[in-house]
Amino acid sequence: IIIEVQKSDRSPWAWIPTLYFVEGLPYFIVNTISVVMFKDMGMDNGRLALITSLIGLPWVIKPLWSPFVDILRSKRWWIIAMQALMALTVGLIAVKVSAFTLTLTFFVIAAFASATHDISADGFYMLALSPRKQSAFVGIRNTFYRIAMVFGQGVLVVLAGLLERKSGSVETAWSITMVITSAILAAITVYHSFMLPKQEED
Repeated sequence: IIIEVQKSDRSPWAWIPTLYFVEGLPYFIVNTISVVMFKDMGMDNGRLALITSLIGLPWVIKPLWSPFVDILRSKRWWIIAMQALMALTVGLIAVKVSAFTLTLTFFVIAAFASATHDISADGFYMLALSPRKQSAFVGIRNTFYRIAMVFGQGVLVVLAGLLERKSGSVETAWSITMVITSAILAAITVYHSFMLPKQEED
């Protein structure tokens, strides 16, 4: 009974939608938008294939460092720290969008941060909710993950296209798009620093 009361202090509606939106958004930024952006800037298909395999690696090997996420600090801390790191790296991509090596480095850092965020967010979901609520909110978290997919693969790509048409510059279009994305990630980070419940058993 005590555990149930602790886990019901804050409504899951206050944080589950945003948590799973921000879990999905960086994944699609790294794996989809990076490819579209580099292609728009004239990169050949051979290099794009290499980039795709490199950037996607963190999600493949994330079980290797998932135990350290459990041991070092709380999952709440990891969530907020990784969201802040993703906001920072996407902002740096906006500044250095024309510098291929730096941009690729920032995408890889964002990929590792996103994969680590996945580990901590899913673990936090299990800790913060009772089994009954976990079952009840499975559909909600999946829905907002898919909303992030539509936003990342659709809205941001369309926005970049419109900005390119208006400005006449591919670099400017993607830089503005990344600034907006970074601002969204930063805003959600601040929101979660206040709204994510604190779990004693975390």
